[in-house]
Amino acid sequence: MIGPCSLAAILLLHGIQAHPLDGTWDLTRIFRAGASPTSRSVPIDSTVFVRITLETHVGDWISGRLYRRYHGEPDGSKVEAGPLRGTGRWIIGVELEKPAWTRARTAAWLVGDTLRLGTPLVPDADSLELRRVTADAPYPASVVEVVTAR
Repeated sequence: MIGPCSLAAILLLHGIQAHPLDGTWDLTRIFRAGASPTSRSVPIDSTVFVRITLETHVGDWISGRLYRRYHGEPDGSKVEAGPLRGTGRWIIGVELEKPAWTRARTAAWLVGDTLRLGTPLVPDADSLELRRVTADAPYPASVVEVVTAR
């Protein structure tokens, strides 16, 4: 029989275990197709920067906020997401205001300790790579743009 202290410890440990998507994620790399392969650092004001916070809830529903800087202009949106059953991927939905108002939906998946997103959160991107950061982490000055040959 489990005693009250053991039951409390089990419940505490269960509550501490976070979903792998929970937390704050910063954009680190933008993947695009181009004429010739290259990789370069791009200042945040010359592209789109993304920070996303995600929190899972009972029933695998995910909420959060998407913070973007579109050519330096701030843009914040509510995130709603959920799992694609049996795939290890999630669908993230958000309403974007810039460059024009649109509803965006993208697939998300974990690759090791990075979060990959498909498009359309960054115009003309093929995919995005985000890394986990603390909620109070300063915004970086640049991101890496990786161009792959078409």
